[in-house]
Amino acid sequence: MQTDVIIIGTGISAKLTALYLSLHRLKVIVFPNRAIKEDTSNLVTFFSSGSIKFLLEILEGDESILNYESIKQLRCCQYDQLDKENFEFSFDNNKEDLLGTIIPNKKINKLLDNFILSNENIHISSNELISDIRHQHNQVEVITKSSPSFFAKLLIVADGKNSMIKRYADFQFITHDFEQTALSITAKMDRKSQNIAYQYFTPDGPLALLPYSSSYSSIVWSLKKNSNILKLDENKLQEEINSILGSAVNNFEIISLQKFNLTFSFTKKLFSERIAIIGDTAHSIHPIAGQGLNLIIKDITCLTKQLIKYKSLGYELGDVIALNEYNNLRKPDNVAYSFGTLILDEVFSIKNKHIRKLTNSLFKTFNKNKTLKNYFVNSATGYDYFNNL
Repeated sequence: MQTDVIIIGTGISAKLTALYLSLHRLKVIVFPNRAIKEDTSNLVTFFSSGSIKFLLEILEGDESILNYESIKQLRCCQYDQLDKENFEFSFDNNKEDLLGTIIPNKKINKLLDNFILSNENIHISSNELISDIRHQHNQVEVITKSSPSFFAKLLIVADGKNSMIKRYADFQFITHDFEQTALSITAKMDRKSQNIAYQYFTPDGPLALLPYSSSYSSIVWSLKKNSNILKLDENKLQEEINSILGSAVNNFEIISLQKFNLTFSFTKKLFSERIAIIGDTAHSIHPIAGQGLNLIIKDITCLTKQLIKYKSLGYELGDVIALNEYNNLRKPDNVAYSFGTLILDEVFSIKNKHIRKLTNSLFKTFNKNKTLKNYFVNSATGYDYFNNL
């Protein structure tokens, strides 16, 4: 079977890529390459204001994502009961009406699935398992265990940080084990203020409060694997979190709790011959800044733009010139956020009181610099990026 683009992956990144390519009239075959299971995760995703515009474009008028609570301010606090010099600063929506919106992954997956199933440019090959990937006559051949080969001018791999592509192409990855476990908690709560997300830097690790409706929020707490917090029963854990969130929350109740190991992975190059990588396959970063999927959406728009641009100039889809430009354009942003969050996590993991005082001083200086804060907000929300496309 011949198509324009083959995508390997079954997550949000793969689905967004397929829908955006199809929006530009490209034929796509998607290989989940694994058994498709019901999404039981309680994870949520922060979509920046720029990413929300991207979603509205591919959802072609479906505005159901706007039903989730808009985030207009992010408050960052260093929480330490023993430290009387804790800092606090905030980021406000600058040039946009909002910083972004937080949406449960289950909801976004269901919405994307519905659009993919009704899209005539996208074919899901859900029962096929890939046995080999080869290059044949300026295209990629995907060989499965039970069907004739599939051919495309470009293969996009978006099957996560443990990607199968490591066995078939010359990609090099920088990896790091944070030695952390993230607690992902769905909580029913009565908040004192609406439209505000919070990031607390605690001695045990960063804790984020991410509201997505008037009554429900997600709490993500990244903890060292030897942290005593992980040993607490649910009641004790709720008490511990309540002591941190007290200034923002009247009361809350844990509805569900899941645990995830945190690791870092970053590819040195986003493409190989006729192959591009995207999503967590390309860069899996710490959740401390909530930028993971927003980086991926920037990758998707950039890759698609280069493919269409060079195709219109007479180049073949997936030509090395287009893929190289994609790589070069996305590298600065991906490096800055991937390694920036890595460094940020290291900085706030230091418990030395003198270094923590220095950190406080630096962030107080940052908080007073309106120009620098606005630059960070414009970058994180994707304002400059999406308005310059």
